[in-house]
Amino acid sequence: MKNGMVVAQFEREFSAYVNARWAVAMTNGTVTLQAALVALGAETRNRVAVPPLTMSATTIAVLQCGATPVFRDVDPRTWLLKASKADARWLMPVSLYGLHAPSYDAAFTVDDAAQTLRKHGDAAFTSYSLQSSKIVSTGEGGVLVTNDENLATRVREYTSLGYRMKADEPRISSDILKSPSFKRHHSLGINGRMNDVTAEEGLKQLGEADRLLGQRRQAAAIYRDAIGGCDWITPQYVPNGWQHDYWCYSVALEHEHLWHPFVDAIEANGGERPYAAWRITYFEPAFKHLAKAGTCPIAEDLQPRLLQLQTNKLDSAERNAAAIRLAIKEIGGSI
Repeated sequence: MKNGMVVAQFEREFSAYVNARWAVAMTNGTVTLQAALVALGAETRNRVAVPPLTMSATTIAVLQCGATPVFRDVDPRTWLLKASKADARWLMPVSLYGLHAPSYDAAFTVDDAAQTLRKHGDAAFTSYSLQSSKIVSTGEGGVLVTNDENLATRVREYTSLGYRMKADEPRISSDILKSPSFKRHHSLGINGRMNDVTAEEGLKQLGEADRLLGQRRQAAAIYRDAIGGCDWITPQYVPNGWQHDYWCYSVALEHEHLWHPFVDAIEANGGERPYAAWRITYFEPAFKHLAKAGTCPIAEDLQPRLLQLQTNKLDSAERNAAAIRLAIKEIGGSI
């Protein structure tokens, strides 16, 4: 089998699954974001609106392109990016925790759909992660999709060391490469290509995608029932008609001082210890020069009150839900 053939098959099947014309598979979901911005022409003068309440890959991708991340606050109920008319050119919204971000009216939009298997929409690009915790996982990996062949070609060339490439061909024929006069590097690029071994696992996982999504939604329903009626726990709001893939089931506690007692009680009652939300990006040491406290007050208030419940295994969700019920009784009695 020729090198790249499994990658090509995976790309075709993935693009069909998310209703996109073109897909380019890569080493991870941070490279996909960077490649999308490069293909769109992001550079020093560009300011890209990003949410601060998410994994820092969004900000890292912007910085790697030499562009400037501009932090915008989130909606207090959905926790997703609130874009303004001032952000009408460059946007990188995130489908946080699996809640599908809405369409944004921006000239250059890259949908960071790392935690979903949402369908490709109106954005120039939609970016997916295949990291080990994701719904479809290859251990590490990412896929970028678009309906624009020219953009797909630019991404392919950028992530193939600047080789002259075609949108639908992950590798150049070895017969061509063997020529001593072959001109490889037509532009500056990186090596971000997915390999066939990873793509093989991707094909297997993609065949299970609907089942895996259903399992995540079942786990979310189990958690929803466990916290029902508790007035100091609020789940992420899903507006009517919106879709949620439940990469995790995330809730906000009424007060941040409840976080450690509640989490400790869940663990003490036999549940898995929930994850905290990522720190606000510009509170991290590497990014503190980008913004100051108070830039995004809603996100800053939410972050220390959020916790993430894993949805990847139904038996774990049942066990965690039982622990949550007991923890609610214990903590509720002391509030």
